Amino acid sequence: MTSKIVLVFLLESALLVSTACEIPTSVTLKDGPSFTLSGSGHLASFTVYAPEPGHKIATPLDRGSVVWQIRATDGYFKGAMVEHMKVRYGSLPQGYLQTVPNDSPLLGCVSSDRWCRSPRVLEAGEIYYFFAETTDAPGAEGFFYMDGSAPIELKIPGLCQSGFSGNLKAINCGTGTPYVEPQNLDKFVREHRVNKWF
Repeated sequence: MTSKIVLVFLLESALLVSTACEIPTSVTLKDGPSFTLSGSGHLASFTVYAPEPGHKIATPLDRGSVVWQIRATDGYFKGAMVEHMKVRYGSLPQGYLQTVPNDSPLLGCVSSDRWCRSPRVLEAGEIYYFFAETTDAPGAEGFFYMDGSAPIELKIPGLCQSGFSGNLKAINCGTGTPYVEPQNLDKFVREHRVNKWF
């Protein structure tokens, strides 16, 4: 009986130790914008979404709103470690293909291909969304407002998407009705920035 208890204890301890090593991905935004990642995972893909025409805020995970996306060249589970990784918008890290924008008939391109185009400029005065999809640890996501070349990280209260993939619509999380964007975007940004310095 005692040996069974010891065996169960050892198995539970091993399980706790193996799950404790998983560090969720976090992202620090800098000018450019650039995204400095940390955590214990591997970057499978990185995507930036822009607002649809006539809107001020990007809808998360809306396939039609993707303005830039990269994926690991060697496959989904073969991405680089995210710890100390820097992803600069429009620049390809070593070991990644650009899948959007991409005029290639293949699944992706590298910066030296004639098929690769530069992504659109992220206009000041709009709110964008990024998603760092990782393996071996939870990914990271967030919204940012472009103030010139400096991104300001934001929380967008009440904004959800109508599904989890495809062409999605922005909806209010609480009511399920269409999301109403703020009238005064500058005031909204001041009130909902992640790091308030003033």
